[in-house]
This record gives sequence, C-alpha cells and structure tokens, in this order.
Amino acid sequence: MPIVNKVISFTWKMISSFIAILFISCIPYLFDHFKPDFRHYLQKIIELFSSVTSLENLEFSTGRNVFRPIFPTILPPLRESLILVGGSLLLSMVISLVIAFVIVNLHKKRIRVFQEIFTYIQAVPDIFYIISLQILIVWLYQKTNIQFFNFASFGEEQAIFLPILSLSITPIMIMTKLLISQILEELTKSYTNLALAKGLSFKRMIFVHVLRNTIYSLFHYSKTIILFFLTNLLIVEYLFNIPGIMSFILQYPYPEVFFIGIMLIYYPIFLLFQCYELFVPKVIKEGGS
Repeated sequence: MPIVNKVISFTWKMISSFIAILFISCIPYLFDHFKPDFRHYLQKIIELFSSVTSLENLEFSTGRNVFRPIFPTILPPLRESLILVGGSLLLSMVISLVIAFVIVNLHKKRIRVFQEIFTYIQAVPDIFYIISLQILIVWLYQKTNIQFFNFASFGEEQAIFLPILSLSITPIMIMTKLLISQILEELTKSYTNLALAKGLSFKRMIFVHVLRNTIYSLFHYSKTIILFFLTNLLIVEYLFNIPGIMSFILQYPYPEVFFIGIMLIYYPIFLLFQCYELFVPKVIKEGGS
C-alpha cells in the first residue's frame, strides 16, 4: 500500500503541475483592457493544450511572419542556463563546505560573529554584487591591460566564470549558515562524543560522519536554494548578455515558449526531489549516522 500511495501521489503531482503551468502560461489572455475575459482565456488554454500534444509541429514567431520550431531551437538556451546554474550550485557547495569547516573549528563567539556577517551580506541585493564584479573586472583591465574574465558575452566570447560567481555569492552565504548550524547540531549528538572517545580525530570525524549527515540534512533546504538560483537567473543572463532559457522566454513571450521553457526547467528538478523521496532511506533523511 505505501508504494501504491507513492505512485498515486507522484502521478497527481505530475498532472497537477502540468495543469498549473498550462494555466499560468495563458494568464496574459485572461484580461482584455483590464477586464477579465474568461472565455478567451479558456479558449487559449485549449489551444495551447492541443498544440503541445504534437511537439514536432510546435512553432513560435520570430517576427515578420517568420516561424521557427521550438525544438530544437530552445535547447541551446537551455544548455546555457543549465551550465550557469549547475556551475553556480557546484561552486556554492564547494566554497560553503570549506568555509563552514574552517569556522566550526573556531570559538563559539567567533562563529556567531561570522553568522551575523553572512546574514548582512545575504541581505544586500544580488544586483549590487553583479555590477560590482563587472566594474572590478573593467577597472583591473584598465589598470593592468589584462582581461582576467569576460564580463559579458558577445559573439563567440562567452562570459562563464563571472556570471557563475555572481549567481553563487548569496547561495554561498545561505548554505554556509545552514552547514554551520547543522554541523554544530550534529556535534551535540552522542555518536560524535563516542567517535572522539575512541580516538578519532576531530577533522576525520567531521569529514567521515558529521559532514555526510549534514549534507543529507542540507538537501531538505535545497528547494529554497534552487528557487533562489532560478529567480536570479534572468537578472544574471540579462546583465551578462547570456542567451539562456530565461532570456529566450523573455524575448519570445508566447504561451508555447513559456510553457515548454518552464516545463524543461521544472520537471528535471521535480523528478530529482521525487527520486530522493522514493529511494533515499528514511533513516538517512532524518540524519541517522
């Protein structure tokens, strides 16, 4: 029965999310001169649903009566965004793990000071970091005549590291704070005292036992972190002139483009979390050692 319930729940989530994205995609047609027009709205929903059932024939207008197929046109922008988000997520995890490991070895008062600093940095708008990094790279280029990184994409010159770093700054602060809190909580548990009593070094205990349980616990907060990446993706793509999926949706604001673009972003993330819920044992999710 638990397996049947999980299958039913999974199926319902798939269907309900599909319907929700379908309805959201047609919201621009809900109003006609600021007045609700439900008949036109429902008509567009039906048209969109019928059009997405045949993906090979799905097209969008690029202007002047020129139409292009959504597939495979949308795939290169999707790849650019996946590289950006994947690189930012990996960089955030590595840096936050290193910072958290260094800080938990400090005195408790210093740990609280660093946590307050992270909170203040996190409160600063991300656009400030993005523009500041771009200005810094331009200033260094003017002073040294060395272009350390591309501060914007243009033609074959692609900006990679700088946008990844810009997208990672605030997540690093969030993940570091969470890691520190989780590690300190794990250190209060009995198995850590037992490991130290058996002669296991503090560093080895952190890497072998505490860090493993902490990462599993951190996965519960990853939905918020991924949501942060997605909400800031458009800003980063725009300021660094990256032809990503968000820029593609903004450039071609059609229901078909919006629907397919959001589906390509949402469902891989949804399936990842569903696999975690289905296949990761309960004892691991609860932080068992």
